[in-house]
Amino acid sequence: MIKEFKSSLVLLAIALLVTDIPFTSGTAVQIAGVAEAQDPPRRRRGRRPQPPPPTPVPDAPEEELDDPEGEYLAIEGATIHTITGSVIRGGTVLSKDGKIVSIGVDIAVPDEAEKIDASGHHLYPGLVAFRSNGLVGSGEAELSQDPFALGTVTGLAAGITSTWNGRLVTKLIRGQVTDLTLRRQSFISISYRSGNPGKKRELREAFEKVQEHLRKVEQHVLEKKDNPDAKAPDDKWIRGTYATARSLLLGDKVAISRVSTIFDLREICQLARRFGFKMIIEGAEEAWIEPGLLARCGASVVLTPRSRRDRDESRGAAGGSSIENAKILHESGVPFSIMPASAGIALWGLAGRDLSHLPLEAAFAVRGGLPEDAAVESITIEPARMLGVADRIGSIEVGKDADFIIMDGDLLSYMSHVRWAIIDGKVQYDKMEEGLLDHIRPAGEDDPPAPEDHWPRRLGDPL
Repeated sequence: MIKEFKSSLVLLAIALLVTDIPFTSGTAVQIAGVAEAQDPPRRRRGRRPQPPPPTPVPDAPEEELDDPEGEYLAIEGATIHTITGSVIRGGTVLSKDGKIVSIGVDIAVPDEAEKIDASGHHLYPGLVAFRSNGLVGSGEAELSQDPFALGTVTGLAAGITSTWNGRLVTKLIRGQVTDLTLRRQSFISISYRSGNPGKKRELREAFEKVQEHLRKVEQHVLEKKDNPDAKAPDDKWIRGTYATARSLLLGDKVAISRVSTIFDLREICQLARRFGFKMIIEGAEEAWIEPGLLARCGASVVLTPRSRRDRDESRGAAGGSSIENAKILHESGVPFSIMPASAGIALWGLAGRDLSHLPLEAAFAVRGGLPEDAAVESITIEPARMLGVADRIGSIEVGKDADFIIMDGDLLSYMSHVRWAIIDGKVQYDKMEEGLLDHIRPAGEDDPPAPEDHWPRRLGDPL
């Protein structure tokens, strides 16, 4: 029996080898599997080599999620006046940590963002007052500005978010005394009027002397290359008016001067062209007589459209103020900003409507023929450029400071009021919560019908 059993096993093994029938024993399968795992299969002769498996492509990195720690503010549904771009109706502006990050109609707003429904309202950049007119003191912002003073409140209610106090360009931020400064002093006041010939002569001679001194300095730099012991020209005498002249000639500062008559404008422009310094002219009531004059000397102007100056009859020539002054300068390519003549922003007038000092002055320029977009620029981006801070304020652009005003109507309409004033992405003024002007069109009341035209009316329009 044993011999017969052994013989059967031998015959079975031979049969399997001949017929190539798979052996189904569990043990054999396991052993084969281990062998295949340890030794890769040998390539058979005549078979085309198989290509290597494709390199797996890594998954695209997920879009970076919004910073949950950031402070977002979304103003939704407003008519957005970007100033430097097109007007966007029913759009959204999103800011993060005080900076504008997105502008458009269909933009993603993080769930954690603070939202303001500005539907039916107009969104503008915060107004820039070239002169503070008492809103901010004349010293350091941290020491001179009272963030809780009524002047700050009324300034915000008037739409002003930034101003120059004579030394600093600052923001009207309430409740804090830090991080207010946008830029430090960059102007030097000079007087060059026909009424003071002695001062004019002194300034002109100072420019001449300092100009000659700067030539000597340049010559000394060249001489020092060959002679290291060359003596530098003495500069201990450069003080007062001479220091003013040097700062202007070197381009470190910009001259600013109050000039009204065409005669003084001609002389100060001649001075600026002769010595090549930059300047800003305040007033310039008679600039309309010869607008190309200011364009040739590269001067910028601060205008007050409602400023009144009578013509000097004794001179027998054209003179006096003109409501078309802004229009004429605009057509001549002279940059200008608009400022009111009053000494401050106050609650004067019917129901406090004189809070609209800047827009009202701009509206008077429109009455004189100035295009409306140029009028709005004159109280936003143009003063920002003149103050050297247009990279941060003055228009609604990605990357700029989130300084806005949200109006319940057109900016140039006397019927419009500031609903919200926002600085650095935070609400600094809310008309309905402030109590200052909440008696005018309280929340819930229907908006008044839009006027057919801005007031005051343009020249030539029927009364």
